Amino acid sequence: MPIDVLIKDKATGGLVLALLVEDVEPSEVAKAEASWRPVREAAVRSLRSQGLTDAQIAGHLQHAHWDWIAKTPLISLLAFKCVGIKYQDEWQGLALLQSGTKFAGLAPDRGKPLIYVDYLESAPWNLAGFVEQPKYGLIGFRLIEYAVRYSQAEGFFGRVGLLALPQAEEFYENGCRMLRVDEAGEHGMAWFEFTREQAVAFLGGGG
Repeated sequence: MPIDVLIKDKATGGLVLALLVEDVEPSEVAKAEASWRPVREAAVRSLRSQGLTDAQIAGHLQHAHWDWIAKTPLISLLAFKCVGIKYQDEWQGLALLQSGTKFAGLAPDRGKPLIYVDYLESAPWNLAGFVEQPKYGLIGFRLIEYAVRYSQAEGFFGRVGLLALPQAEEFYENGCRMLRVDEAGEHGMAWFEFTREQAVAFLGGGG
C-alpha cells in the first residue's frame, strides 16, 4: 500500500499530502521518464541558446542525461527496489535502491551491508536548474527517509550509502546530514553514508 508523505508546495509554502509507492512498476517508471524528459530537454535547449557548450551544460545540469527507462531491467532483480513519490497523478521523484550489495565504510559498522541509493531524482519541474519556478520540495528528503527505514527493515540498522553528483553534495551533507567519507568513491564522486547513529538522528531520534 502507498505511504502518505508530506511534500512542500513551493508556490504556497505549505505542505501537501503525497503518496510514496514502495514498488514502482517498470510501466510507471516509463511514464515518469516520458513526462520528465521534455522538461530536461527544454532546459538543455535553453542553455544551448545562451551559448553554453555541451561540456558546460553537463556541468550545469549534471543528471540531464539520465534515462529511467534504461534502468527498468534492474527493477526485477532481487537486490533492487524502485520507490517513487506521486502527487496529482504525476511522479514527483524516483529512487532506485540496492539492498546488501554495498558495504559501510565508517565505524562502528565498517564492512557491514547497507542500502545503497543507486539513483535518486526529483522531477525536473521541481529543480531550479531546470525551471524558473520549481513546483514541489522535500522530494529527495522523503526518498532518503524511506531508504533509512528500508535499511532498518532489512536489518541494516538504518545504514545507507550513496555516491553524490557534485551538484547534490550540499543536499546530502547539509540537508540530510549524511557523513562524507574522506576518500572519493567511484567515478570521482564523493561517498556519503549514514551510520546507525546518524540514521536515528535523521529520523528525529525515533528510529
